[in-house]
Amino acid sequence: MGARIQRARRALYVTRVARRSGIRRVLGEIGVIGHREATREGATAFRHALEELGTTYIKLGQLLSSRPDLLPAIYIEELGRLVDEVPPVDFAEIRSVIEQEIGLDAFARIDETPIATASIAQIHRAITRSGRDVVVKVRRPGIEHQVELDLDVLRSTARLLAGHSETAELLQVEALADELEVHLRAELNLVEEAWNAELIAHTVERFEALVVPQVIHPYVTERVLVLERLEGRKVEPDHGLPPEVARDLAREFFRAYVHQVTVEGVYHADPHRGNVLLAPDARLALLDFGLLGRLDDDTRRGLSLLLLAIAQNRADDVADLILALSLTTLTSDQPAFLHEVRRKLPRYHWRPLAGIAAGEALADLQRIALRHQIRLPTSFALVGKTLAQADSIARTLYPELDPIELLEEDAFEVMLKEAERRIEPDQLLAWLYTQLDPLTRLPRRIGHVLGELEQGSLKIGIQPSGLGELEANLRSIANRVGAAIIVVGLMIASALVFMSHRVEWLAITGFVTASVLGLYMVWKIIRTPGEL
Repeated sequence: MGARIQRARRALYVTRVARRSGIRRVLGEIGVIGHREATREGATAFRHALEELGTTYIKLGQLLSSRPDLLPAIYIEELGRLVDEVPPVDFAEIRSVIEQEIGLDAFARIDETPIATASIAQIHRAITRSGRDVVVKVRRPGIEHQVELDLDVLRSTARLLAGHSETAELLQVEALADELEVHLRAELNLVEEAWNAELIAHTVERFEALVVPQVIHPYVTERVLVLERLEGRKVEPDHGLPPEVARDLAREFFRAYVHQVTVEGVYHADPHRGNVLLAPDARLALLDFGLLGRLDDDTRRGLSLLLLAIAQNRADDVADLILALSLTTLTSDQPAFLHEVRRKLPRYHWRPLAGIAAGEALADLQRIALRHQIRLPTSFALVGKTLAQADSIARTLYPELDPIELLEEDAFEVMLKEAERRIEPDQLLAWLYTQLDPLTRLPRRIGHVLGELEQGSLKIGIQPSGLGELEANLRSIANRVGAAIIVVGLMIASALVFMSHRVEWLAITGFVTASVLGLYMVWKIIRTPGEL
């Protein structure tokens, strides 16, 4: 009962904040309820509401900022300004967590003032007994309980929206809630973050200009993580590097992220300016591995070919590859999608270098797919956001960077790696088996069908689809007819009661109720034709 009361209180608070920020206007501007032009005021109010609601909703906003297919450009831009900063937890509580998890004996000193505070964890500088300079990342006490409450509320809201809005269903709000839960649970578990840091260190070890902090074992638990401390500053336009060094560093940084996506299938999915530092030795230090993107092998291969097709301006191949990655239905307009891709893809070629952005191309493709009722996998959005962030940092180092040229240059290497994987003995045998196994079973299946056909027992099932609109229209007609019968019945009954000169107050109440219902029906029909 206590948990239910807490959920109800949290839901009430969220509702109060949402109403204060104008949630109906926001839902209208993003297309969930009606259609309104997106405004800066609505986007700013939405961002402030997310920041006020705390950890889970800030992470939701960060996830939404990777979905230009869900939100207008002005909302994407505003959510990029989300601030994940909170007052620090008292050091006595942090000290207690460290003592419980790994003990204090490992450290000669721990600074009481944190060098970074966020909604999930805060970070303190420390020195080990051996004299090593490290940072200690500590999960905020009690944060997991708050996240659980918020996830319960969000799951319920997502189910409600998906059940009452076709747009919400197309936007896959339930899948979005599931994805948020996966990301949050990963960020809450610092053991997983330690594993992620070592995994990314392995994937980028060939890129000498990138460095990942070393995990200090055995000081790793779900609530505490000790890492090597790396010096550095944020990447700014006035970075002070010689032009040749800045060019090479920018190219290697962007190539590293393309390599992670297209070759490794696992990538550091949050390379914003706070998580990439320029070290004194002119290398880039990657930080914060709570969020990693992971791709299955087929999706990774499809995205590799898609990036190559974008770089080579092959619109038909781009459309085919997106359709192969996506979910289509009878309402999907594939010819119109292909036509729009052909029209827009050339915009990312033969332009000034400052006007070419790899992430922008993927974002545009997401919007086009949604307009034509084509559902892209959620992994596509995260790849787009990651490459856009990597592109932004690379351009800060070297504004003349040409990402399209880099994609073309790396195409041969990517295809060579793919070919090597395909001809590895275990991969080749597995592929041959999956291709040949259905062929070996084909004669038996043909014989079975012919036998049933000969006996007259062959059955063919037809599953009707695309009847949602017809069902909605019939339900709307039935609701209106039913409501009209109720109104007429109330008016006739009220008239009979009034004529009997008994309980006239009941007759008047009936007349008023019927009038109110009738006026509501007329208003609803005028406002939303086809619905009750």
